Amino acid sequence: MPALEKELRKAILSLPAARKDKLLLQLLTPNQLLQEQLAFELLEGPEGLETRREALQHQITTVAQGFYYNASELLIGLRQVCPVISNHVKVTHDAYGEVSLLLLLLNQVLSHQKELLHTLTGANEALGLFLAKRTEEALQKLDRLHEDLHVEFAQQMSNLLPKLHASAAGYSARKLGLPLNWQEE
Repeated sequence: MPALEKELRKAILSLPAARKDKLLLQLLTPNQLLQEQLAFELLEGPEGLETRREALQHQITTVAQGFYYNASELLIGLRQVCPVISNHVKVTHDAYGEVSLLLLLLNQVLSHQKELLHTLTGANEALGLFLAKRTEEALQKLDRLHEDLHVEFAQQMSNLLPKLHASAAGYSARKLGLPLNWQEE
């Protein structure tokens, strides 16, 4: 995003407060993400973060534990919940919550949808690739977090990786070079 010119910046700052307020509201109206960020920051604050996480955890659990006739239906459900997690991160800047929610999603799916991921077939290959890529994403995001937080996710990651490799997603996981076990460094 380009910076404002110094003259324009001075002119905007010298505007009357009422005019600034009107311009601010006009700029906010078309930008839904900015509206959500301001609502979170100004109305909910840090106290609302845990409430948002709990709501997302419930939504993830519902999707992961649902009944699906085939792998394609499950994949559609997962593809609908991942953007919700991404939006949560854009609004709240919650990197810890992103890793936590992503690991919850992956562990829940691998625990509750075993029959759809038992063996690799053409029907569940896309689902396996999706799960492997989300695991790779979780590992990358976990590496970006402070080292002290790695301990909090060690158990979840240690449960996830062997299950992933033992499922239909194992082929994709090996292609992506995902480790069989996770050790914090």
